[in-house]
Amino acid sequence: MKKKYLIICIASIVMFRTMHGQKLEQDQVETLTQILNTTVAPKFKVELKNNTADFSIDVLSKTLDLRDNNAIAEGGITKEAKKQLYKDNYGGPIFWKHNFQTTTNSEVLFIATKIRQLFCKISFEAQDTIVLNSQLNTYTSHHKTIDAALYEVHWTGDKYISLTLVPKWVGDTIEFDLRGITISGKFERKDKEAISKDYVKSLRTILKREFKTLFESKDMTLLITSKFKN
Repeated sequence: MKKKYLIICIASIVMFRTMHGQKLEQDQVETLTQILNTTVAPKFKVELKNNTADFSIDVLSKTLDLRDNNAIAEGGITKEAKKQLYKDNYGGPIFWKHNFQTTTNSEVLFIATKIRQLFCKISFEAQDTIVLNSQLNTYTSHHKTIDAALYEVHWTGDKYISLTLVPKWVGDTIEFDLRGITISGKFERKDKEAISKDYVKSLRTILKREFKTLFESKDMTLLITSKFKN
């Protein structure tokens, strides 16, 4: 009975690892990092433009949607329905609109950690100011009037987006699990009004959603696996 139970446990573990993957060993993560910095980082481009980010590596290219989930859902309704939604007392969700003036990353660096993870650091020129035209989708009594009006946000300083990635074997392919995101730099309104504490939080949530979809995609899996094996 005990032997049968042990066999079932081992089979369950094998099945779980097959379905969910197994982390790369530390030496494999370090090797992968070196390969990515040599073959991927120099070709890794992200152009922030309006409410999208055009991403490309070699033949892999994607357009990331930098709108809030509620804005995406709102984009799927008719003009008449949208007009009715914002008529009189608005009762829908409140969300930020982040529209970038066009800018492109200056450098990408992959950094291995000591716990079988790696960082993907997407940097922008330190001396440049990235401008975002921002506002809430509408005004309510629970929000400041100045947040609903269109205004400029300046992103300055040591500007980068850092992604925490866990590479794992799933079958004979390497897949990424995006665990976290950090946005570095200073965000200030041009008019010197205090910026909402939810502003950067909203932008971080959107970027995490889009980069997670990108790095966990089948296309990215095929690209990274081919770089590692070749």
